[in-house]
Amino acid sequence: MPLCGFNQKMLEGIGNFNEGLVEHGILDRSEKKKQTAEQTINRELEDMSCFLKEVHNLTDPNIRELTETLARYACAYYKFVQKNGVSNYPKLINFLNKFYFEMDRKYYSELEGEKDAMKKLVEHLNKIKLEGGG
Repeated sequence: MPLCGFNQKMLEGIGNFNEGLVEHGILDRSEKKKQTAEQTINRELEDMSCFLKEVHNLTDPNIRELTETLARYACAYYKFVQKNGVSNYPKLINFLNKFYFEMDRKYYSELEGEKDAMKKLVEHLNKIKLEGGG
């Protein structure tokens, strides 16, 4: 692992997804519903929490896992944006892309095949912090 070797296309895809979550999921919806971004995020988190309680009813186990994982990622990302400020989302996307790239780089260039590689990877990742973030 960790993620099979990130490449530019994968990073752009995650970055675009994260950007869409904010621009469409928060900013556009806030404007359309005439509410604050904070209200929109809270509503999205509430809706996704309800959805996650029902996902187990999807019959195809692969689709169920993919759907649940995607919803959990979106929830975690919304919480990250909420904590660090919606207006900072370009900086947050950049940070996450660097973080994910570094996770992959560290593993494949230094740790793959080592004893306790994943433990060492997590120790390394714990040192990476969002500048000026929470």
